[in-house]
Amino acid sequence: MTAHYSIPINKLRAGSERTFKELYNKYYDALFLFGQKYIPNQNAVEDIIQESFLKVWEKKTSFFHEAALRAFLYKTVRNSCLNLIEHEKVCRNYQEEFAKDLSSNDFFLNNVIEEEVNRIITDTIQKLPESARLIYLLSLKGLKNVEIAEDLDISINTVKTQKQRANKFLRENLKNLFTLLCFL
Repeated sequence: MTAHYSIPINKLRAGSERTFKELYNKYYDALFLFGQKYIPNQNAVEDIIQESFLKVWEKKTSFFHEAALRAFLYKTVRNSCLNLIEHEKVCRNYQEEFAKDLSSNDFFLNNVIEEEVNRIITDTIQKLPESARLIYLLSLKGLKNVEIAEDLDISINTVKTQKQRANKFLRENLKNLFTLLCFL
C-alpha cells in the first residue's frame, strides 16, 4: 500500500539517502504490481524497479515535485518492461528461425560438406613432408617468409621452395575436391 505523505523533494535533490529510502519504500510495492501487469517474472520486475530507482537517483536534481518523479518512475518501469518483452520476442524469433535452420536439409548438407572438406584438406596437409607441412602451417597462421625463416633458422629461399612444393602437392591432391565443390 502506498503511503500518502509527500516526499521532501528538496532533500532528495540535495542527495539525502534517507529521503531516497523513503521514496523507495513509498513506491516500490505499487511499481512492483504495475510491472507484473506487463511481465509475470518476479525477478525481472524487481530488477527493472531497482534500475528505475537508480535512474531517479542519477537524475535527482531534475525533479522539482513529487508528481513528476512519480510519473518518471511509472514511465521508466513501463518502458523497461516493454523493452524486455521486445527483447524476449526477438530472442524467441531468433531461436525459432535457428531451430528451423538446424532441422533443414540444407543446413545438414552444408555442415556435412564443410566438415568433410576440412577433414580432406587436413588429411592432405598431413601427407606433406614434415618440413613443407611446418612451413605451410606457419604461413597459414599469417607468418611472412622472413618470419618463418627466422623461426626455423633456415633461408628464405628454402621457405619459398617448400611453400611452392606444398602448394603444388595440395593442388594436385585436392583438384578433385575443388571440382566437387564447384559442382555442389
